[in-house]
Amino acid sequence: SIKYIYNEIEYGKLILTIQEDERKRIARDLHDTSLQDLTHIVHQLELLGLYMEKDPLKANMELLSIRQGVKSVIDEIRDIIFDLRPMTFDDLGLKETFESFFENLKRTTDFEYVLDIDIIKSTDQIILLNIYRIVVECVYNAVKHSEGTKICFTCKCDNEYCYLNIEDNGKGFLEEETLDKKNHFGLSVMNERIRMLNGKIEIDIKLNEGSKYFIQIPLYFTNKNL
Repeated sequence: SIKYIYNEIEYGKLILTIQEDERKRIARDLHDTSLQDLTHIVHQLELLGLYMEKDPLKANMELLSIRQGVKSVIDEIRDIIFDLRPMTFDDLGLKETFESFFENLKRTTDFEYVLDIDIIKSTDQIILLNIYRIVVECVYNAVKHSEGTKICFTCKCDNEYCYLNIEDNGKGFLEEETLDKKNHFGLSVMNERIRMLNGKIEIDIKLNEGSKYFIQIPLYFTNKNL
C-alpha cells in the first residue's frame, strides 16, 4: 500500500541519516584529537632530527615527549574504537559495558557519576547496542555542554521495556529553546534512534536547573518498530 511504501522510505531515510551522522562524529573526533596530535608529533620528529647531532640531551627530552604523544594517540583511537563497538558488550553484556563506559569517564572527566543499572536482557542484540549508543550520546552531550559537575544515570527493566533516566546539574537552557537546542547539542541522532526503536523520550530542560531525559525503549522488535 502507499502507507507501507511511505513508512519503508521513511525508515530507510532514518537509517541513512544515522549512518551519515555517525560518520560525521567519527571524522570530527579523529580530526579534533588524533589527527592534530599526529601532526604535532611529525613536527616533533623534525625537531628531533635537528637536535640529535647538536644537542643530544634535548633530543632525548624530545624523544620522551614524542613517546608520550604516541601513547596518547593510541589511547584516543582505542576510545573511538570502544565507542564504535565496545568489546565488553559481546563478552559481558550491556550492564558491564555501561559500567566500563562510566569508569573510563571517571578517569577522563571531573564529573561525579551516580549509577543505578539493572541487568539488561534481550534476544535482539541490535536493540541493546542502540540503547548503549543512546545513553552515550546523551551523557557525552552533558559532559561537553552542560557545564555541570554531576550526572545521574538510572537503567531499569521489566519483561518488555528498558527505562533510562539521565540527569545533570548543569546550566540547562530556556524551555522555549528546547527544539532549537536539540540539534545544536547533537541530540538529533539520539532522537532518531529512539524513534526507530519505537521508543519514547521526555526532556525536561530549564535554565540553571540542569537537564533530565526520560527514555523508554521496547526490548524486542515488533511490527511497530518498522
